[in-house]
Amino acid sequence: MDDSAQEKKHGKGKTVTIVLLLLLLLGSVGSNIFLWNKEQHSTGIALSKIDTLQSLNSLRDSLYNELAIEQEKVANLRLEISLYQGENDSLLQLLKGKESKINSLRALISQGGSGKSYRALKDSIAVFRNNNLAFRTRVDSLLLQNEAYLAKLNEQESTISQLEKEKSTLSKKVNIAAQPNVGPVRVEPQYDKKGIFTPINKAKKVERLMITFDLLNNKLTAQPINKKYIIRIKNPDGIILSNSNSRLTNIDDVFTHEEDITFNGTQQKIRIEYTQDAAYKKGKYSVELRDGKEIKQTFSFELL
Repeated sequence: MDDSAQEKKHGKGKTVTIVLLLLLLLGSVGSNIFLWNKEQHSTGIALSKIDTLQSLNSLRDSLYNELAIEQEKVANLRLEISLYQGENDSLLQLLKGKESKINSLRALISQGGSGKSYRALKDSIAVFRNNNLAFRTRVDSLLLQNEAYLAKLNEQESTISQLEKEKSTLSKKVNIAAQPNVGPVRVEPQYDKKGIFTPINKAKKVERLMITFDLLNNKLTAQPINKKYIIRIKNPDGIILSNSNSRLTNIDDVFTHEEDITFNGTQQKIRIEYTQDAAYKKGKYSVELRDGKEIKQTFSFELL
């Protein structure tokens, strides 16, 4: 009986041990399953975060690239517009605004954020790109108009230049046509006979030379013209009669008389009295009436 009780007691203890072992085993399995599930969940979250971060970085890089493209377009526009406009002109001022917008968008991208904020920035860049495209179209149109205007302006300047040349030529012709026409020049030797100067051809009695010529009427003379006429009288020895420029060494610069005249288009009779202390020589005298270097009239007379 004691043996039977001990066996029963031993068997009961063995059962309890088995049950405990089973409970421990089940607890270990459950704990492992829990830990495995937790690990799987954590791994999934980590992978999801890595994917999200990679996606955000990729989206951020694409936004930078899009901004760089638009910035290059704006820079090219600035170069084109600068050829036609100064720094204070309207198109360049608009470009400055666009450059500021690019800097603002780049600053927002660099601040980071969620996918939602990046997508909002992407939408902003898309709107900016469309505005740039419209601005590019507008600028192209303006530049074409500007080129057409420049071509037209060059054509007008060419026409104006041609007209100026024609005007200059015409003005020269008008000035020439407006110049006074000089009538024949005459030189009359004279002497004083009882208070009246009378013509004479005897050299030893000549007291003065009366020089006369006419400026003829010219209806084309619209404004008064100042003229300087030069009289050169050469004696029989080839010497120019002169009282005032005997020191001149160049014979072409020596003159008998200079007469300043203002011509207003109406006929004028010019009278010049020339006298000298030296006696006049016998022989033939030649006379030149000059306008500058141009000989307008000639005359000759002889003293006996």
